[in-house]
Amino acid sequence: MSRLTRQFALLLTFGLIFSSTSDVYGTHNRAGEITYEQIGELTIRVTITTYTKTSSLQADRDTLDIFWGDGTSSKLGRVNGFGDVLPNDIKRNFYVGEHTYPGRATYHISTTDPNRIAGILNVNAPNSIKIPFHIETTFTFLNSQFQGPNNSAILLQPPIDFACVGQRYIHNPNAFDPDGDSLSYELIVPLEDVNQPVPNYRFPDQIMAGSNNILTLDERTGDLVWNAPQRVGEYNVAFKIHEYRQGVLLNSIIRDMQILVEDCDDTPPVVEAPAEICVIAGTVIEFDVRAYDEDVPAQQLSLSALGGPFEVDVSPATFTPGAGYRDQPIDGVFRWETTCEHISDQTYSVVFKAVDDLLDTTGLATLKTTRIKVVGPPPERFLATSTADGNLISWDQPYACDMVENDYFKGFTVWRRSTSNQFPIDTCNPSMADKGYTAIAFEVRDFEEGRYFYLDETVEPGNSYCYRVTATFALTSAAGYSFNLVESIPSDEDCTGLPLENPFITKVSVVETDVTNGAIQLEWTKPNTTVLDTNVFTGPYQFTILRGEGFNPTNMVPVDGGVISSSTFAGLDTQFLDQTGLNTVASPYTYQIYFYSQNLSSNLNQSQQASSVFLNVAGSDNQNIITWEAEVPWENYSFKIFRQVEGSADFELVGSTTETEFIDQGLTNGINYCYYIETEGAYGFSMLPEPLFNLSQIRCQIPFDAVPPCVPILSAENSCNNEDLFRGGVFLNQLNWSIPTIGCDNPNDVSGYRVYFSLTPDGEFSQIGEINDPDETQFEHGDQFGIAGCYTVSALDSLGNESEPSNVVCVENCPFYSLPNTFTPNSDGANDVFKPFPYKFIDRIDLKVFNRWGQLVFETTDPDINWDGKNQGGTDLSQGTYHYVCQVFEAGNPDQINNEQVLKGYIELIR
Repeated sequence: MSRLTRQFALLLTFGLIFSSTSDVYGTHNRAGEITYEQIGELTIRVTITTYTKTSSLQADRDTLDIFWGDGTSSKLGRVNGFGDVLPNDIKRNFYVGEHTYPGRATYHISTTDPNRIAGILNVNAPNSIKIPFHIETTFTFLNSQFQGPNNSAILLQPPIDFACVGQRYIHNPNAFDPDGDSLSYELIVPLEDVNQPVPNYRFPDQIMAGSNNILTLDERTGDLVWNAPQRVGEYNVAFKIHEYRQGVLLNSIIRDMQILVEDCDDTPPVVEAPAEICVIAGTVIEFDVRAYDEDVPAQQLSLSALGGPFEVDVSPATFTPGAGYRDQPIDGVFRWETTCEHISDQTYSVVFKAVDDLLDTTGLATLKTTRIKVVGPPPERFLATSTADGNLISWDQPYACDMVENDYFKGFTVWRRSTSNQFPIDTCNPSMADKGYTAIAFEVRDFEEGRYFYLDETVEPGNSYCYRVTATFALTSAAGYSFNLVESIPSDEDCTGLPLENPFITKVSVVETDVTNGAIQLEWTKPNTTVLDTNVFTGPYQFTILRGEGFNPTNMVPVDGGVISSSTFAGLDTQFLDQTGLNTVASPYTYQIYFYSQNLSSNLNQSQQASSVFLNVAGSDNQNIITWEAEVPWENYSFKIFRQVEGSADFELVGSTTETEFIDQGLTNGINYCYYIETEGAYGFSMLPEPLFNLSQIRCQIPFDAVPPCVPILSAENSCNNEDLFRGGVFLNQLNWSIPTIGCDNPNDVSGYRVYFSLTPDGEFSQIGEINDPDETQFEHGDQFGIAGCYTVSALDSLGNESEPSNVVCVENCPFYSLPNTFTPNSDGANDVFKPFPYKFIDRIDLKVFNRWGQLVFETTDPDINWDGKNQGGTDLSQGTYHYVCQVFEAGNPDQINNEQVLKGYIELIR
């Protein structure tokens, strides 16, 4: 049945439908979700949680039908009596049941209840009562013997909240996964059946849309933020919580929740708590939490806490005081004695909720989430030593977390790389990924004489190696296999296998930037006399400096004047200023040092190649993008950026980073800025000097605006959902847009907008308007018959740069056409002509009226009709009953495909 047909049917049967719905179903469902736990190899225990309307007694359910996804269904009984009656006409219900599946696969569990509550503004308004409430959960059976069990996340925060018009609202489901799987969040349209979104759904920020009405869901944290509601009423929002194990999607839970927006002279309470805490297992976390409302100090508040730390079996967290309304401010204390069992790759969330007593028993709430990461401690006193059999790696035994419940500690992982990496340890992200190390040994547990150890027998003589070690933790499957592995903070680094008979370059630093007279300062070390016997390798001695242009050159040639000789080893110099016609503006240079002895006839060894630091700068709008690179045998781990502004003689430090890119922002277009980089690095061997400092060449750049503005976010509505958009006989589509503040580098770089229109989303868009005011973010487009079509908007800056098009928003007409069943053409000035009730979005009709013998007495294509009771010859028809057939054609669809509908009925002509 098409959209127009359904509306005609609704019109004709409205009274019957309204009556039967009210009597049979009543208003009912508000919110809910389905969770489960795996209790056997192929058996799960499911809990359906729903929140319903307490006063809707005729619709109360003591059982719900559940469809298991394997072709079977069951009735689940409510396990909490008649339900938990909560304030504000809300009841919470739990339905629990168990089911055994025929085999391992992915299954879709669902339940559908006939109706939601009435009056939901963004669900088929104003008839949400007719829309079924459907929730589902998709899950995959793993081979629990090898991959471990698969339990759904637990949603600790209830799915019903209150908000105030004009005030920021936040919700977090506070999902906790007992298996340690990772979670992500996705905003979706609520469902009325399997794969069936509810009809006429609008996201809450599309009700009175505008830049002050934005709804977002953080896919990583689960924070649902609505900033801010603009209209009083009840809204429903749905989102999926996806669960991953080692990057593979296992489950998806749909939460369908309700938000009640009040027109309250109130502001939400303030909650003060830390945002993020990262600790080493064994640390006692204790901090104060305060809730208050400065605007309404007489209100009482409640302060509560929910989250994963309260759910763990070993040493759960505590929060005092408990729930209950008190005079403000309220002070609470969160305390958690973390243990090795709490080590996890995932972050624990603790949600502190402050609620005022605006509605006596509840009110406006504020959520503040504290995220806690518990990481494993690093192995201590790490040492790498070269032996005849290989490199011996050792560290302290016992380790702080090698005795943990449930066999959670799995041993140690040994990591290796060819050069040092002195990266800063990040307690919040201790991962060894992207650090350049390779894991060469796993689950190491060997120890002797108070030291864990590992012998690396895969080393090659003459090569150097740098090592770290991490402790590994994991859950254990029924067959003893590990899953959801977690690495601890890495140990300190130690390196061994250094070829000490080599010279080592320690400086390749640009001291003069010029196209012909550039200069680079070189420094290096002498071979170590502990391995170079100068009584055997006698003088004279010599260093020869070779140079090549660019990175990794294949043609290295001796530098003019780059020979340093001495009759004694002690007299050898280890530095050289290369200023032999270098173009340090255009290219980096790479150097290598050769060492000779014994009358200069023997080349004992040479250094590794090392290049200068080469800097590039790209201009952009009010900023310069600075990048640099260097090919060196040591590890550069920190960089300082120095800048000289046009007209100034001095360079100033403007930033530092551990990356090889820096964006210098807040600049003035058209002004010249010059830069150089100072790198800091080390080989990582105690026998070599550190830190090592080197300078790049100087490079200048003028920033300019070639960057288009950020892409607007567009929404639209028309008289289908806002009666104010029918004005002066014209149906208007109202477009509203905003420039995002998140993910946009410069949201103020806008001078105007262009508006585009197309009849279809994949059609060609043509410009229908241009706005030259950056603060004008609304546009109306209309016609007396309505316009169904699609819109997109772009932003312009002052230089004419145009952004990419915004999201495409399509607006549909909601055609309405209804005919009366009587008229009285007796010239008394009342009801003298037959005409339709007020209609909209109708292009034309084809009306034919017949008498009781089937003869055509009147016809018209005018949707206003205005029939005066005369036949086609102009003669008054007699009083009686006439039959009509009326084809109705929707406006805004010139092809009229599937859009012509037929109305049939009777007309009483009364004289």
